[in-house]
Amino acid sequence: MVDLTDLMDDEVFRAFASYATIIISKMMLMSATTAFYRMTRKSPPE
Repeated sequence: MVDLTDLMDDEVFRAFASYATIIISKMMLMSATTAFYRMTRKSPPE
């Protein structure tokens, strides 16, 4: 079984974790931005 400290030292895992964090952050930001845009423009839901 892989030890957690060994997994954190792996360069590929660190790259995956950082890109996943960026994508999830972007997805949350775009969701809030879209909701704000639709509420201020009174556009109907699709």
